[in-house]
Formats: sequence, C-alpha cells, structure tokens
Amino acid sequence: METPPAAGRYRIDRMLGTGGFATVWLGHDDELDSPVAIKILADHWAQRSDVRERFVQEARLLRQVDSHQLVQVFDIGELDDGRPYFVMSYADRGTLEERLAAGPLPLSEALGAAQAIARGVQALHSRDIVHRDLKPSNVLIRSTAGGERFMISDLGIARTGDRISSLTMPAGSPGYMAPEQAQIDGAPDARADVFGLGALTYHMLTGEPPGTPARPPSELQNTVPHTIDAVVLRALDQDRERRWPTASEFAGALSQTLGRTDTDPVFPPAKPTVSDQKASGKRRRKVWLYAGAGVAVLALAGGGTAMALQGGDDGANGIPANGDPHGRLLRTNTDIPKKYRSLIIEAGSWCDQKGMSPALIAAMLKAESGFNPTLADPQKDEYGIARWTPKILVFWQPGGLNNPEPTPAQITPELSIPAMGRYMCYWGKDLKGVPGDPALNLAATYRSSSKKVVQAHGVPAKWKAYTDKVHQYIEDYQP
Repeated sequence: METPPAAGRYRIDRMLGTGGFATVWLGHDDELDSPVAIKILADHWAQRSDVRERFVQEARLLRQVDSHQLVQVFDIGELDDGRPYFVMSYADRGTLEERLAAGPLPLSEALGAAQAIARGVQALHSRDIVHRDLKPSNVLIRSTAGGERFMISDLGIARTGDRISSLTMPAGSPGYMAPEQAQIDGAPDARADVFGLGALTYHMLTGEPPGTPARPPSELQNTVPHTIDAVVLRALDQDRERRWPTASEFAGALSQTLGRTDTDPVFPPAKPTVSDQKASGKRRRKVWLYAGAGVAVLALAGGGTAMALQGGDDGANGIPANGDPHGRLLRTNTDIPKKYRSLIIEAGSWCDQKGMSPALIAAMLKAESGFNPTLADPQKDEYGIARWTPKILVFWQPGGLNNPEPTPAQITPELSIPAMGRYMCYWGKDLKGVPGDPALNLAATYRSSSKKVVQAHGVPAKWKAYTDKVHQYIEDYQP
C-alpha cells in the first residue's frame, strides 16, 4: 500500500497497522512537534455511506468521552481523494496483544491494567456507550511521565443510547465476547463489557483467554490469589444477571479483595513476608501481602503500568512541565531543592485524593530525610530521599514487578519520589471517613499502614511526633 504523504497538516511517516475497514499510520504534528496516530478509512469502503458514518461516529464518540483511559481524538478531516481520517493518541508501546505474546503479565501489572481499563469502560458506560469488542488488540499502551497508560481503542461496533436495546446482530471476538453477543437480538448492555473486562483480566493473569467454562485463574498461575478467582469468574458468568453490574463495581471488587489479603497472605513464600518487614524496622507499605498488587503503579494502569490511580502524566492533572516556577502548587522561597520540584509536584498530583498535595510530599521528604538523596540506614533497610526499603519499593516503582528490585544505590529521587504518590493514592482510599487531618492521615499511612490509621481513628500515637513535623513543613511549603 502506498504511503500517503500527509493528512491535512500532519505528515505521514509509516504504517502502523491495517484492518478490514481502515489503516492506521504513524504521523507527526510538525506544529506541535509531536507524534500522532492517523486512522484512514480504506478506499474501497469510503463510498459506502453507512460505513463512512460509522467511521466518523467512532471519532465523535472518542472525542465526546475524552478519557485518558481511551484513545483521544485531536482532529478529523478528509484526504484529497475524499477518504475520511482522524488523528489520535500515538501508542508508542504497542498493544496489549503484543505484550501478552510473551506470556502472562506480572500480577501487579495485570491488576493495574485491569483497573485502568475498567475506568475507561466505565467512562464509556457513563455516556451510554457499550464497546462490545474488548480484547487485547483493542487496548493500546502509551508511555507517560509516570510510566505507562493503557488506552481502549476501536469503537467501530460500539452501541450507543437507545440502539443498545434495539435489534442487535452478533458482534465481538471469540474468547472475549459475552454469550449474549452471539445471539441475534441479544441486546448486549454494559454487562457484556463486564464480561470482556473479565476475559481481558483473565488473559493478563494467566497468559490465555478463558475457556467455557473458565477454570479459576489460580489453577493456571499459582501467583494469583484465590480471592481474585471469585472476582474474575463472576465477571465471566454466562448469565449476565449474575455478573458484576458495572465496570466500576468489578474494579472495586478487585480492590476490596486485595485489601482483604492484608491479613490473609496467600502468596508463595518467595515473596517478602511480615517477618521480613519487621526485620527492616518499618512496617509500612504492606503491599507484599498481595504480591505487588500496586494498582497505583501504572504506569496503569498503572500504573502500571498505570493504576487505577493515574495522574501526573502529560500534564493530566495540570502539572506544569517547568517545575511550577510561579509557586501555584508549591511555594518557591523555601528549602525545597529546585531539581526535585517537578518530581514532588508529579507525586503530589498523582490522584484526586483528599489531603494529597505537592506540599504534603515535600513535607514528608523533609521529615524523612531532609531532602538527602543519598540517605542510607542499613539497620532499618531504608535508603534514599524517601527512605524506601528496596523489597517494598519494587512494587511501587515505574513498571512494578516488570523491573528488578532496586539496589540501595539505585534508589534515586527519580525513582522514589513518584512512588510515594502511587503508594499513598492507592492506600489513601481506605481512609475515607477517618477523622482528623486527611494529609496527616496519609503521612501516617506511609509510616505505618492504612489499617493502623483506620484502627486508631487517625494518626497512631507512635507516629504523632512525625506527623507534627509534617504539619509544620506543610505550612512552610503550601502556597
């Protein structure tokens, strides 16, 4: 196929992929100096008004939903020969299908991706859109400042509004589509996408799509906790009345189940244990109890991969790329090292968590290490500017368990500061309704655990002196 030289003002460099209806090309926006993906309707379909309208409708739907967990559309137009095209996010790390070709994902990445994808599906459902074709090739992966972002693509067979309940022809992909999608007039609703989410999650956990009936994921991968089996298998129930009613409830069930493993370890002994943590002298960051289900590492979904708690990427939360020189998010006339400001702002803006802020991150770094990037406390097994323990940081670093456990010398500010944001965004959800200052409750969670803060109805007495320091520093750093 001959490469078109351009699509409007966008230069076209090479083909990324082709399908039955359209071809996707790698392009470049010279005005903004940014790579883009350009989807062009195939010439043999361009004269079909119904196909053409469906193609344009896909672009409109993606633009209307405008979620970071969906491919985002920036522009639309026509080539000189009349073929329509639209310009969208470029996924520089390929598709989930390509990644799964190497086998199942690490548990932390699989769970982070599942929750990130579920948020995208819920964003569609909030607009009365049912995707109907959730599968690995329709999940794209893009690198971000915080790690990675998982993005849903291809709304070519999506159903919208009252069309959901009208006559529906069979559509979807074997292995991932709900049984009702194989029926004429099966009228798939949001629960069909819940099935697709379950199938995607199953594939990420086990390395293969589910069969019929689906075996528990833990039978195929012993790193999967049995408590996850029930959540995933309910999503895959053949009877849609028994599935999770919504994508967000599916994601919430994953999160709640992981929380329950806090007191019931179910992973192989090769993983860090409670005794390991006691030996390190710091009981915070109990993530090893669910073998790295650091869903906040997205970077997912994440992280992570990006998690479920994805912020700090591409300015998604209004993070200034120049380190906030005017002090909108963090005071400038303080002892905060200039070279760490952007990292602190990124971490403090990772999610919309009550009490979370760049000032809190800066205050905690001051209390932890006095901003000393080379801090080393071997007796407590804590290192770096944020006093991380290597065997715990491995779960919250960019990429999670995709990357090896860092050595003390590798625990740089670039690694450890963003991990603070991921950690507190994930565990902060457990603090809802806990009395006291939300910021100080987060700080105490970082030093102990969310469970201890909930049990103490606020900052535990053991960490009161620490949070008093944090409070003082917050006042110094808050704009």
